[in-house]
Amino acid sequence: MTHIFNQSRQAALFLAGLGTSLGGLYTLFPQWAVENLNQLTYVVDNTIFIQHWGFMVLMLGCSFFIAMVRSTWIKPLFCIALIEKLFFISLVLSNANQSFVDGFWLSMIMDSIICAYIAAYLWFCRATADLTS
Repeated sequence: MTHIFNQSRQAALFLAGLGTSLGGLYTLFPQWAVENLNQLTYVVDNTIFIQHWGFMVLMLGCSFFIAMVRSTWIKPLFCIALIEKLFFISLVLSNANQSFVDGFWLSMIMDSIICAYIAAYLWFCRATADLTS
């Protein structure tokens, strides 16, 4: 199984990086992203928080791309990404009965897939002294 994860790692890093980096849209186009991606009313007073969140997610996404060429980043990045994405998933699920969550389901599904891959990767590669090989 470890062999399968090592074979699919580059593609997984690329897809996770691409999907996660899309959060940068909240930094560049906060009003458009909130209204079109999350189906929420844009509140100008929240712009700094929206842009900050978007930038943080963009940087996590860019880290996936860097990990494609710097294998020493993989394990720490996967651990950080797993924590961040599980927290986002828990926020969406804990607010599932609220109407404002409607625009977050697709992101939650993407993060769930990424978390499943990361958890399986770390689990099956745990016996390997170097998870980046």
